[in-house]
Amino acid sequence: MTDHSQQDQQIVARIQMGDKESLVELYRSYNGMISQLVLGMGGSQDDVDDVFQESLIAIWENMRKPDFTLSSKLSTYLYSIAKNQCMRLLDKRKRTQNEDPLEHTRKVEGPTPDKAMDESLVRKALQQLGDLCRSILIMYYYDGFDMKNIAKAHHFTNANVAKSKKYQCLKQLEGLVKQKYSASDFLR
Repeated sequence: MTDHSQQDQQIVARIQMGDKESLVELYRSYNGMISQLVLGMGGSQDDVDDVFQESLIAIWENMRKPDFTLSSKLSTYLYSIAKNQCMRLLDKRKRTQNEDPLEHTRKVEGPTPDKAMDESLVRKALQQLGDLCRSILIMYYYDGFDMKNIAKAHHFTNANVAKSKKYQCLKQLEGLVKQKYSASDFLR
């Protein structure tokens, strides 16, 4: 094991033990890298701070899971998370800039109890998927990313590979839902 990977594993172990000071060290060590990434993608300095904060929260949550294992360099893992966070932020900003200004003044009806229950059960099943599948499905169905951006975020060869993986993940989610719940769980 190299010195670098030993340091990475030490930081992971500290995070898993709840040492928040390790996040400060990550911030100091990788602030320049994340700044270059976000600014290079067209973000502002404020975006750098937002993306880095969200990335550190994601790292904290992921590494605190009992089954977490770091399968790449910590810098690569952080870069990937930050890139996804930045893409989400910039995509969301682009979508809100293109919205109808009156749309926010219209009354928005909340979900019906049946729809809320459906989504709740699906979200529970979604949490049981692996990180890759969960990320792909959230990016596509909740964050509105297209296959090209999902392919870039997950380093797939092209959008067709991402589409195929999304299909596999969706089938896996469907299997989990069918395994855990019956039709009566979705009806009131």
